Amino acid sequence: MTTTTTPRSTTDVLSALSSLIRASRSVARQRQAQLGTAGTPLAILKALATQPAENRPGDLAVVTGVAPSVVSRALARLEEDGLVVRHPDEADARACHISLTPEGHSQLDAITDQYALLLGDALAELSDDDVERLPGLLHTLEQSLRRAGARLAPPRHTPLAPSLVDSQTSTPSTATNTTVHESL
Repeated sequence: MTTTTTPRSTTDVLSALSSLIRASRSVARQRQAQLGTAGTPLAILKALATQPAENRPGDLAVVTGVAPSVVSRALARLEEDGLVVRHPDEADARACHISLTPEGHSQLDAITDQYALLLGDALAELSDDDVERLPGLLHTLEQSLRRAGARLAPPRHTPLAPSLVDSQTSTPSTATNTTVHESL
């Protein structure tokens, strides 16, 4: 389905998505504090459950969007707790594959159930038709956004003000992409 979007409608969608992401992150942080869960280990468990082929530590770093060293520390804790297990890579002795244990699945299911209850309350305010269409729309938007991101060229604008630049990145163009990505 191809439709023409005006700059205004694109800006409206961007604004709505940014607000949704901020609200989602805020509620997720609050819920994580209530449940006593940590974001990165939970993201790793989710990645292993939903994308089992992406099961090497480097893959998990890419999928979760965190540094490999952070993934390594989180995996050590998850393994210590019996939630994941490492398997040697038969083709590469330096590498390993990670998988969820039954306890890892159980813990993830319990946490997911808690989030589902919360989302159920929020979805109750939408019509049944809207709830029915929402997963497909969100999936399509996600895939389209990933394709658009893959085609990104360096931004063509004036340099950003120092307060807008990510201090942990070394180049303004990288910082700009990070800033835009984080706001989406």
